[in-house]
Amino acid sequence: MNVFIFRCGAIGSKFFAARQFDASLLLAVSMSFLAFPQSAFAQNSSINLNWAMQQTLLHNPQLAQYPYQLRISDGDLIQAQQRPLPTLAMSAENIFGQDEFTATDSAEFTLTLGQTIELGGKRDSRVAFATASTARKQSEYEQMRLDVLAETGRRYYQLLRSQSLQHWIERRVASELQALEVVQKRTKAGAAGKADSSKMQLRLSRSKALAMQISGQLRLARSALAAMWAAKPSFITVSGELLQLPSLPTAVDITGLIAESPALNLQQSMMRLADAQVQLAKANSKVDLDVNVGLRRFQATGDQALVFNVSMPIPIANPNRGRISAANAARELSQLQLEQIRRQLQLSFLAVQQTLENYSQYAQVISQELLPQARQLLADTEAGYSLGRYSVLQWSDAQAEKFTLERELIDTHQQIYLQLLELERVTGQSLSGKLMPSTY
Repeated sequence: MNVFIFRCGAIGSKFFAARQFDASLLLAVSMSFLAFPQSAFAQNSSINLNWAMQQTLLHNPQLAQYPYQLRISDGDLIQAQQRPLPTLAMSAENIFGQDEFTATDSAEFTLTLGQTIELGGKRDSRVAFATASTARKQSEYEQMRLDVLAETGRRYYQLLRSQSLQHWIERRVASELQALEVVQKRTKAGAAGKADSSKMQLRLSRSKALAMQISGQLRLARSALAAMWAAKPSFITVSGELLQLPSLPTAVDITGLIAESPALNLQQSMMRLADAQVQLAKANSKVDLDVNVGLRRFQATGDQALVFNVSMPIPIANPNRGRISAANAARELSQLQLEQIRRQLQLSFLAVQQTLENYSQYAQVISQELLPQARQLLADTEAGYSLGRYSVLQWSDAQAEKFTLERELIDTHQQIYLQLLELERVTGQSLSGKLMPSTY
């Protein structure tokens, strides 16, 4: 089995129509896959995880929203870069009065051009805030993309589990059918009662009913996987083998990746945004300078003169102190949340790593101890039944014990893959190594 590593940065041209990311996070999912080109999968009945991930990245409805979010961020940045527009004003004085001020005989016309000069670095602060906001959206998208890919992996494993269960129930039905034939022969020969035959028939019927249920779950899992790229399933099976496992990461491996966690990166981008918000609030507290220059015409004498005017608010008190206080509080909250997330990640990583070890140990016990014992028990019971030493109930119980352990092994291996997938989703990196073969 191979180790599949999917680089999330390689999304394809559709997602990079708006912007190419500088940062690229990894989502690595350990799984076997067929080394066929993508076009081959579209024409065959089986797909691998690589193909499923590609389709998700290209066609998932959630991810398709991101280019529009980028356009919104670009618009915010353009707006932040704008300077105040100049103003053009015209005024007329001493008009339509009495005596010498009749009509416009003594009028004074003034045409002025004004400009607001922003002080305190307002424009730079707006640009920094818009840039930090864009970076936050990129971090949010990276997190969402990992979540979507992880969900694709979970549904892939669910479908793979259903396929494994289908093979398992087929083996069980075949085994019970063979046992029923043996019991029926003994019943005809008078060596066994009809109750024995009825018992095995009932067990076989229950297994056939379970096979129908698993078949329905298989179709549902297939549709759920295809829904990740908003399509109907154009495939029948997925490739892979749950009964082969990757080597599990150690606690040291996991702890060393905390600093690179996408969740931590997202919170750090939130902190940078909070810092930019504080700087913007402080910059907006600075007063601006209004400068006007113009030309005035005296209608009575026909003379003209320049007019110059400078004005600014009197900063008796900080007009933005409330926003500054709120921005400082938001920055402190962001810092607290960053530390909390770091501690939570440490605890969560260790908990998942311990869970992985527990599942792995249990899988080894089933594979190396319990299943061999169950097979030996079934062989002994089957042989003893033919000699009349054991009842059909003991034989059917031995069969059930073996197949129950086989199903537990399938479910345990699925849980190992899901836990490993969760670690890779949180860290954004591959934690799997060489695959460990199962003795099952």
